[in-house]
Amino acid sequence: MGTYHHCNSGPCVFDLLIKVYIQKGMLKDAVKTFRQMGSRGFKASIYSCNTILSSISRKQRKSSALLFFKEILMMGISPNVRTFNILLNALCSEGKLEKAGYLLSKMEEVGCSPTVVTYNTFLNWYYKRGWYKAALKLLNCMESKNIKADVFTYNIIIDVLCKRNRSAKAYMLLKRMKEAGISPNERTYNSLINGFCKEGKITIAARIFGDMSKHHLVNCITYNTLIDGHCRNNNTDEASRLLDEMEAMGVEPDEVTYGTLLNGYCKASNLDAAMTLLERIRTKGLVINYIMYTTLIDGLCKEGKLRNALKILDTMFEVRVSPDVITYSTLINGLCKMGKIYHTKGILSKMHKTGVTPNSNLYSTLIYHYSKQGDIMDAMKLYTDMYRTGQNANVLTCNAILSSLCTMGKLTEAEEFMRHMIRMGRYPNSDSFNIVINGYACRGKALGAFSIYDEMVKQGIPPNKCTYRCLLKGLCVGGSLEEARRFFFQILDIPFVVDIMTYNTLLSGMCEFGNVEDALILCDKMMEDNIIPDAYTYTILISGFCRKGNIVPAIVLLEKMIEKALLPNHVAYTCLIDCLVKEQQLKGACFLFEEMMNKGLYTDVDAFNAMINGYLKAGMMEKVNKLVKVMKNKGLHPNLATYNILIQGYIKQQHAVRLFDLYKTMIQQGVMPDKVTYHSLILGLCECGMIDIGVKFLEKMMLNGVVPDESTFNMLIKKHCEKTQMQNAYNLIHCMKRLQMSPSGSTYDAILNGLNNKNDFEQSFKVLYEMKEKGFHLKPTHYITLINGNCRIGNIPEAFRLRTEMEILGVAPYEVAESTIIRALCKCGKVDDALLILTVMLRKQMVPTIATFTTLMHGLHREGNVAYVMYLKDLMEHSGLKLDVITYNVIITGLCANHRVADAFKLYEEMKMKDLLPNITTYVVLIDAIGKENKLVEGETLLKDIQERGLVSPGNSNKSLHKGLLDAMCRLNNLRSCRQKIMNSKM
Repeated sequence: MGTYHHCNSGPCVFDLLIKVYIQKGMLKDAVKTFRQMGSRGFKASIYSCNTILSSISRKQRKSSALLFFKEILMMGISPNVRTFNILLNALCSEGKLEKAGYLLSKMEEVGCSPTVVTYNTFLNWYYKRGWYKAALKLLNCMESKNIKADVFTYNIIIDVLCKRNRSAKAYMLLKRMKEAGISPNERTYNSLINGFCKEGKITIAARIFGDMSKHHLVNCITYNTLIDGHCRNNNTDEASRLLDEMEAMGVEPDEVTYGTLLNGYCKASNLDAAMTLLERIRTKGLVINYIMYTTLIDGLCKEGKLRNALKILDTMFEVRVSPDVITYSTLINGLCKMGKIYHTKGILSKMHKTGVTPNSNLYSTLIYHYSKQGDIMDAMKLYTDMYRTGQNANVLTCNAILSSLCTMGKLTEAEEFMRHMIRMGRYPNSDSFNIVINGYACRGKALGAFSIYDEMVKQGIPPNKCTYRCLLKGLCVGGSLEEARRFFFQILDIPFVVDIMTYNTLLSGMCEFGNVEDALILCDKMMEDNIIPDAYTYTILISGFCRKGNIVPAIVLLEKMIEKALLPNHVAYTCLIDCLVKEQQLKGACFLFEEMMNKGLYTDVDAFNAMINGYLKAGMMEKVNKLVKVMKNKGLHPNLATYNILIQGYIKQQHAVRLFDLYKTMIQQGVMPDKVTYHSLILGLCECGMIDIGVKFLEKMMLNGVVPDESTFNMLIKKHCEKTQMQNAYNLIHCMKRLQMSPSGSTYDAILNGLNNKNDFEQSFKVLYEMKEKGFHLKPTHYITLINGNCRIGNIPEAFRLRTEMEILGVAPYEVAESTIIRALCKCGKVDDALLILTVMLRKQMVPTIATFTTLMHGLHREGNVAYVMYLKDLMEHSGLKLDVITYNVIITGLCANHRVADAFKLYEEMKMKDLLPNITTYVVLIDAIGKENKLVEGETLLKDIQERGLVSPGNSNKSLHKGLLDAMCRLNNLRSCRQKIMNSKM
């Protein structure tokens, strides 16, 4: 009996040990005990075998379970259905469905009939793998063996159908279940509700929910699913009602419930409700996790409320909820979309401080946005950090950097970066090569573009439409239109390469360089190839004609577009409007602009700019102000070009106050002035006499990083020279030299005039020497001004030296140089010296200029030497010089001053005989002299001549001669005064 007890109790003890080992997770010890039983001649119970087998399939490789199964068979232990079910599940989970199927057939051979659990295992994995036909075959097999499907069988099929968006068919299975007497459980209903919610069929989901409630099967998961469905369909009110109902029914909401509703509020932009819900969670004493905070931050970012989002991040730190990489990514994405990329540096700093490492998606986002803004240094820094943290940039991220480099014109660096990509195992794709090819193409560097194309082919990457289009663009932009034409006809033979965009590229190049007629021929060729011109094609042609000022064919093309039912876009209209404005056809431009507005076409800032420019040129300020208001009402903000046009318009009207207002508005709107803006502002200030403020704007311009051009400096220097503020002018010249600029020739002229006006002839000569050193063409006027000035201050030797230099340098012929010194000496009263030089000239058989003779005569008259004046007159006529009105006026004035009125009147008659019309000076001098000496005959003749000229109206016959001459004198002086005012206004 004792032996019998020992023999029977032994296996039980081992089975108990195995059970304990498995419960404690000591699988190895359980297997060891199993094997010890075999070595001692005991057989483990199938229960113990199944326990070990189940643990092996869960904790180890599934193949180990198969080995253990073989070990069971070797020990002569007969497996039961559960043994096979465990092993079948293990094989299916490893994807060995065919092997599992073979085992199923063997199971039946050994007389172990499969149960519904067996078939459920297979069905579950078949559906997971998408083997629907095999699953259907298995169901038929179940029915043939009279194995009834249970709730788990139906759940598997219903779940799969719902996931495949076939919830209606799954719902039919629910009815079939009930008819078969199988009660659906929570999983059945939850699968159906989830399926209908995802398909947007909330009404049916709610009906199923009602049926579920009747059977008291509703749980937290059910409510969560339905709340999520309502939130997905933007029905947050119903979702909120379900939350209240859930609590009323005693079902406690969990984190998923609140998180789902919070997400729904944020997606519906109902941020107030989201904040209220967050407070409700906090009131209940529940912990608000980082997912909820992240959801709220995402909602705030999408609404552009970045400050509030940043406050939520601070709140997270305060309540000690650690943000994860998704939280930070959400904030950074929001900042990037709002164009506040530089604020992301602070977020990144917080990330590093909290020990959160950016992931590859976050790095890629930042690199993309920095690259897009042209901040390649920060983009490259992030790219380096990315690799330093063990993360790899994908090709899309690398392409963003390539695009930025090419946009900035750093094409050599772009090529080097492509080589770096290859070294790092990120091989460039067709987009990478196309980006660099396009970079060269946009700058007209066709050779560089074709070089990259050759490399692309060498790397085995096939070119596409975009590649060939970029190559064609490179030739067009570079002006190589003949090569572009040849290349175009070469690629015509490549199938599926040439499309409407390729044609448009070549058309655009032709029109850009004025070959509009050739573009029209190409357009005909395009239609021959059955490629119908689109709206962009016509826009290119319209733009080409407008650029050449050919408005008529451009209008014809516009009408043709309308005939072909191609709606002209805003670009076509804007080109036409701009062309009409330039051609001063403002009425036509207004008509097209109104038509554009009436048709509801998108009217961009460029169209408004064209019209504003037209109205400003016409001086129609009321129209300008009205148009700016219309523009703002349409939500269009004036851009830099708008402000530049307005500033230039107000300069013409000298509205200094308005200029300042425009500048302030620009800055407030965040529009940064460029060179054109600053130049226009400075010009306006100079025109209004505010040169000092103009200089201040120049300083501000340079502080803002805008380098002024030479024209801006030249303008200010000239204005300072006009006011003889030479020190200020020199300060600006020194500034120019620091920027490696040089004053223009006209500016040097202004400097010379300014110095000469201040009698600083020594400095004038230095400037003249500087001009000569810099290769400027020296004009006679440069020396004449200096010679006159030196004579005026009595520095005659310097004047003679300048005259000699003027002759040696070939600035003017000998006659001109001598004439210059003669005039200068006369002007400073040294007439004898002037006559001496004249004598030398005449000995050399050189004839002075008329101006020289006139100046000498004027000087001689001042000394009363009338005889020599008359001698010079005869000499002029003998030398073939024709006396002009000015010369006659000088002689007549001198004769009258020396009381030789009769001789003066003879010269007056001589003027008339030579068909020289006396001017106001002639008449005024003679009237004054005749009146003083009471020359009645001459007076009557003179008054009659003046009346015949129409300078004075015929007087009353009863009026005395003396009175008539006095009236004529007043009238002539008035005419002279009016003429002077007109000349001043023009200046």
